[in-house]
Amino acid sequence: MESAYKQILVIQIILLPVLICLEIFFPVPEEISYLPYFEGVFSNISDGAVIFLVVTGIFLILLNWISCFLIYFYKSIGKSLYLWTLVLLVFAYLLFPHLSTGLIAMLDTLGSILAGATLVFIYYTPIKENFEK
Repeated sequence: MESAYKQILVIQIILLPVLICLEIFFPVPEEISYLPYFEGVFSNISDGAVIFLVVTGIFLILLNWISCFLIYFYKSIGKSLYLWTLVLLVFAYLLFPHLSTGLIAMLDTLGSILAGATLVFIYYTPIKENFEK
């Protein structure tokens, strides 16, 4: 069970840089954001709000990535940090409109499934005892 836990964490740690590279090298085509369906979705947000949300999102993503390293090495602070960054990332994900390609959406869904599995491992399996050392 511990090897599966560590493999899931390693995949999560690798997945973030992969998603960032995909966003950089394979972005959503510009013409998609101009479709009538998305008209007005992004125009109601001020530039200051966009900058704030982007900086906050980057901060939360980095904290989540750091917490993956902490829970890999069974640091007790990583357990609560991981939970709270996930909760805040879900709220941020729901509050801000976004577009993504199919590949990025699939990998993001995989990351969400792995995050859920990690929560189960650190709170409901015997692995939780490793954090109490």
